[in-house]
Amino acid sequence: ELGWISKVYVNRPAVVRHAEQIKKWKTVKGNWQAAWLLKAVTCIDLTTLSGDDTPSNVQRLCFKAMHPIREDLLKALDMHDKGITAGAVCVYPARVSDAVNTLKAAGCNIPVASVAAGFPSGQTPLEAKLTEIRLAVEYGAREIDIVISRSLVLTGQWEGLYEEIRLCRAACGDAHMKTILATGELGSLANVYKASMIAMMAG
Repeated sequence: ELGWISKVYVNRPAVVRHAEQIKKWKTVKGNWQAAWLLKAVTCIDLTTLSGDDTPSNVQRLCFKAMHPIREDLLKALDMHDKGITAGAVCVYPARVSDAVNTLKAAGCNIPVASVAAGFPSGQTPLEAKLTEIRLAVEYGAREIDIVISRSLVLTGQWEGLYEEIRLCRAACGDAHMKTILATGELGSLANVYKASMIAMMAG
């Protein structure tokens, strides 16, 4: 039941005010800062999404994901033996096999992520989106980053958005799914909130 979604209201001045306050928060320093930065590295998806991607530049990206920080810096921090790697390697579906094979050959368990569902525009028929997702999983992607059809948000088709995301989630099988909302194209903070809620409800 998504009737409540049309009643959502976002207090934009309050959001802007809170965002300004966040910028003034104190940041951690010294060893704490180094620890947070190292943790941040492990959460990053190293990504190449270029039209001229080749197996060789995907292989270079995988090597960088396995060794994101210079060894001498890790030794200085006494973190050289802690297995610091990027969180994932993210590529187009056509390059998933290159990344999977490179990481497997190196004995590395970094997951391969793939954008799908008509990335980046989302202007692709639903059946084509679902096929692209299934192929990426078949090629070895362990995470799928979908994009939503922004037109469904802009025209208030919330049930349609829910169904699209639900079908994409089912197509992922055991692979983890992230939903890219393209917030800059959704028109308002209320639409961002609604799309976020529907994405979560759809799995």
